Amino acid sequence: MMERIKSWTLTILVALSVILTWQLWTFQPDLAYLDESDYLPSENFGEELDLQDVIWPDQLVFRNGERQVALNGTERVFSRFYNTLLEARFENITLNQDFDVDELYEGQRIAELIFPAPIPGDILDEILNFEDDIPYLSIDSVDRVLLIDEGVDSENLKVKFVSYEDPVVLEGETNFSMSDFREQYIRQMDEFTSVFSYEVDNGSVLPKTIYLPEEPVMYSTLSDTSSEINYNAFLRLLFNDSDYVKQYHQDNREASFTDGNRMMSLEDNGDYLNYVNPVYSENVPDSQHHVVEASFDFINSRGGWTDTYRLYDWKRRSQEENATYRMIVSGLPVFESQGLDLASINVSRVGGQVSQYSRPLFNLDESPIDARGSIELPAGEDVIEFAEEQFDPERIENIRVGYKMEKTDNVVIRFEPSWYVKYDDAWYPIDPGVTEEGEEESGLE
Repeated sequence: MMERIKSWTLTILVALSVILTWQLWTFQPDLAYLDESDYLPSENFGEELDLQDVIWPDQLVFRNGERQVALNGTERVFSRFYNTLLEARFENITLNQDFDVDELYEGQRIAELIFPAPIPGDILDEILNFEDDIPYLSIDSVDRVLLIDEGVDSENLKVKFVSYEDPVVLEGETNFSMSDFREQYIRQMDEFTSVFSYEVDNGSVLPKTIYLPEEPVMYSTLSDTSSEINYNAFLRLLFNDSDYVKQYHQDNREASFTDGNRMMSLEDNGDYLNYVNPVYSENVPDSQHHVVEASFDFINSRGGWTDTYRLYDWKRRSQEENATYRMIVSGLPVFESQGLDLASINVSRVGGQVSQYSRPLFNLDESPIDARGSIELPAGEDVIEFAEEQFDPERIENIRVGYKMEKTDNVVIRFEPSWYVKYDDAWYPIDPGVTEEGEEESGLE
């Protein structure tokens, strides 16, 4: 009798152990890493885009002999030219590692497209139309694209893809219409802003030239209304199982959410989202995809794109990589120099794992942005003189016009043009003196 009781007791204990083990594995939170390649159904608050929608130059320069003019994203000609380039075909591409710097800009008429961040070589191959049978040419990234008209006897425009990092130059030809290039752009140079060249130290054997206006330039001040993006959508997109996510308040009363591993915080009164996913680098395999492509796919599959954002920077720091997509308003980048950068989407990763994701939690409304006035910004020489007084000239990386963003209340956002200096990887507004004009009635082009 005693043996039977022992047998039944043992059976019950084994069964209970199986049940408890099953519950332990079934109901514990899933703390797996969030892989950059995991696909999640996208919410409807943003759009899924193509790479060529977010990779754009920020300046277009035309040269005819000694004369130089420049356009930025505020002008329709700029978009038309770049869209034509995206549709063009590139042929007979060769790699030139023994180029002569003095010959880089040789040609009677030249168009120069300047990108805010180097474009990885494999992504360039994806967004442009290269001939199918060219051999693979190893180039890490491209900073600028030159289209060169060598003279009246030319049949095709020459093309040069310039890389500061390598440094190398890819050379070839394109079927971009020669007649359109001359008639629609070169002969219209009088309509564009005259510029001069200013070299900055980029640590490369290829000098980096930036172009600044010879005369003062006028830009509109803009305003728009904004709509809130519901953070609850990101709880479903960024956590494997939102049922196990707990909410708590930090000392500053901002809300945070965690599943015991990942954390998502709402900052700046709920206007900004910061997501952190701890990654132990020794356990994470390297990714086969460039951080630009991986971050683009990550954003596409986790809410998509609100407003207009363009690739503006990417970096490698030790084992961590980061890509930044900056808000573009009326063709100009929006910068935030104090506190949180409410005008950019950022993705960081370690190996193949996303370690941090931050973005604004608002989007501009689709109604037209009204121009309420205009501001005259100083000419380039005045900007350089002021910038070199404020910063070490040898560490200035770039100078350009952008928009300051100011939220005047919970809904209305004001954008005011300003000169900016890029110094030690950060953008700083500078004010050599501006002139504010009367209100304008015209709307955004």
